[in-house]
Amino acid sequence: MTEGQIKKLYIIQILEVLKRYSDVDHPLMQKDIMDLMRREFGVECERKAVGRNIENLKDVGYDIEYDNGYYLVQRDFEESELRYLIDSILASRYIPTKQAKDLIEKLTRQSNIYFRDKVRHICNITNMDHQDTNELFFTIDVLSEAISQHFQVQFYYRKYNTEKKLVHTSTEKHLVNPYQIVLANGKYYLVGNVDKYPNVTHFRVERIWDIEMIPRQRKDPREVQELKTGFDLPKHMVEHVYMFSGPSIRILMRIENDIIGDVIDWFGSEIEIKPDAKNGNNSSLVTVRANENAMKYWAMQFGEKVVILEPDSLREKIKKALEIMNNHYRED
Repeated sequence: MTEGQIKKLYIIQILEVLKRYSDVDHPLMQKDIMDLMRREFGVECERKAVGRNIENLKDVGYDIEYDNGYYLVQRDFEESELRYLIDSILASRYIPTKQAKDLIEKLTRQSNIYFRDKVRHICNITNMDHQDTNELFFTIDVLSEAISQHFQVQFYYRKYNTEKKLVHTSTEKHLVNPYQIVLANGKYYLVGNVDKYPNVTHFRVERIWDIEMIPRQRKDPREVQELKTGFDLPKHMVEHVYMFSGPSIRILMRIENDIIGDVIDWFGSEIEIKPDAKNGNNSSLVTVRANENAMKYWAMQFGEKVVILEPDSLREKIKKALEIMNNHYRED
């Protein structure tokens, strides 16, 4: 590389030094920048060249201040944003351990070297329950491409057996029409349709195996029962708590007022809430639209503070489930 070519790289190298080693608490004098360029890139840069290239960086929009030294003010990510993203990866146990480590390393490089000391908890990745290996990111890539191209996919689907091993649910691959990838309850799901059936099915993405895209147009969503009027993702997510498949129905319930916040967290602020005349200020009547089977489990989760009033079919399902549970815990 000629001397002229080396000098053209100065601006990139100086920017990298400022990103990696400077902030308001750690400004860099020109000599510091020269020393770091020598150490990091093996180049000798004159003091005037440092000053000139910093001015050029400022001219093209980089927020560089001088206070007993130069430091980079504005970055692509705030430290709080990086912390949130790193913690999200740590909490996502379906990301394979190696890929989780690689992602966290990429995120920490978005800040300076001092940020790493503030996220020492990332060492806990080896002690957390991340899967050793799976095809999660490859699967997401294939699904994303198929969804954008309106193509079909086929794959094996897996579940755990009693030996805690993931095994195929069928000997043949499922042919699926993919419509959307969603994140619900900390897990990725594919909202799709098994081609030979008329209804929506939710697949856990990390349990999809050996996926391949089929260059054939997927089924029109209007041919799928739950999608005949179009696919409204926020509405679909609210109505399908726990990602149970099936149609949504109108549900009326009585709730104690101290869980109104929980109900809004689960079903959104568009739900209908009315005072409960029978119980004064202690309870409210709430109307939602949701999947019936999912609501059975949701209502049991909040069973001490929720009573399903309508429909009768859901009340009967909950009664039967409670009878079974009562038998499980009944003393001999």
